Amino acid sequence: MNQDYPELQQFLACYFNQDWVDDHEKADDVIHYFISESSEDTLLEVQEELDKLMRSGKTEQELENYLFSDIGCYYYYRSEWADGITWLRHVVSILKNGTLQMKNKKN
Repeated sequence: MNQDYPELQQFLACYFNQDWVDDHEKADDVIHYFISESSEDTLLEVQEELDKLMRSGKTEQELENYLFSDIGCYYYYRSEWADGITWLRHVVSILKNGTLQMKNKKN
């Protein structure tokens, strides 16, 4: 388990596993499925860890290696996104929207 980003690793390694394309048409579908399966606290923790990772100062190559090798993410974001930071910002945006929808359902 990754000590710096445990919730992020759980999300990316488990939901973007080697078979994710068999279960979902698009990467965004995986993110929405994760939201439907997760608590608000988990979503907030993943968002915090994503923010921390994006602020880590990793180069694009370091980020790519980290996501694929260290985290175990099987989504090759370069097929759809210019770089890792752009994709991670997109993921955060979807997670924030999902968190907001959860909060609205509570009220």
